Amino acid sequence: MKKSKRNNNNLKSEEESVIGIKRRRTRGKGRNAAKKEINHSQSIENIITTSIEPHNLEGIYIITTDKEFIATKNLIPGEAIYGEQLIKIEENHQIENNKKEEEKEENMENQKISVSEDSSSESDVEVIQAKILKEYRVWNKFYSKLGASIENGINNIYMKKGSKVLYLGAGNDSYSTITHISDLVGEEGKIYAIEISEIKGIKLKTISKKRKNIIPIIKDARNPYFYRNSIKSLVDCIYISFSDTDLAKIISLNAAFFLKSKGGFISIVNANKINSSRISMIEKFNEQIKLLKQYNLYAKDFVSLEPFFEEYCTVSGLYKPYRDLINMDSDEEDDEIK
Repeated sequence: MKKSKRNNNNLKSEEESVIGIKRRRTRGKGRNAAKKEINHSQSIENIITTSIEPHNLEGIYIITTDKEFIATKNLIPGEAIYGEQLIKIEENHQIENNKKEEEKEENMENQKISVSEDSSSESDVEVIQAKILKEYRVWNKFYSKLGASIENGINNIYMKKGSKVLYLGAGNDSYSTITHISDLVGEEGKIYAIEISEIKGIKLKTISKKRKNIIPIIKDARNPYFYRNSIKSLVDCIYISFSDTDLAKIISLNAAFFLKSKGGFISIVNANKINSSRISMIEKFNEQIKLLKQYNLYAKDFVSLEPFFEEYCTVSGLYKPYRDLINMDSDEEDDEIK
């Protein structure tokens, strides 16, 4: 325990010296909690005490029963992808019903006469309280690295309803992350799912038959030139989840082709994939952050993925195509994304 505490203190000091970002406290309970969190795709309907509130990240919710979950609203109700829990909650909605308009329509149908339009008063509007059953998918942070990042307090994921996302390595994380992003961006959004493996691509194509906002592209993310014609518009965010020694270069190449100016990126960094055995894990992460900056990828947030994924971290930030947009000599840096 003492060794772990000392490593955490070193991590905090190293992070602040490189990008001025504080580490978020984790709320995980160890890797053994994964089995307890999954309930074999069973739907929880009759819960005595259930509360739901929006997360500070748009499109994500915090559901509290006897435990606390992060979740997304299920785009395809009744369907689980990787064994996650499905939680159904009755929500009250107010529906305004204009009595006067209904009477006019009935008169026009029955008597077939024209009725002049009058402004309706407040007494003519009936408010109906309706209960609507909505289904949510629990986001298991032991399966999804983005889910673990959210659980550990990442500030911004640059995705919301209607966003366009370029997902590099879409077949990873047991298809958990891509389907939760699919819930998050909704029918108005799009996910361009790049995957090099043809076997994983088959599963992606099967999922995309129901989830129409997922567009599988079976290509190598290292060569965006070969799928440039498959992506019809610029994207709001690039998410990369596979490990590679040239991670920063891969993001930069794809950003040059597809990312909007000042668009966001999220990079999952594996310390074991950084070619240097003589330095510590913390130094490896800081080295990667510095390398990202060389490719005009400016880190704004950093979270460790422990205890859910050992020796992993998530770096997110903005892609700046021109260095003169940022005053690199300024002593005051804006670490919050507006």
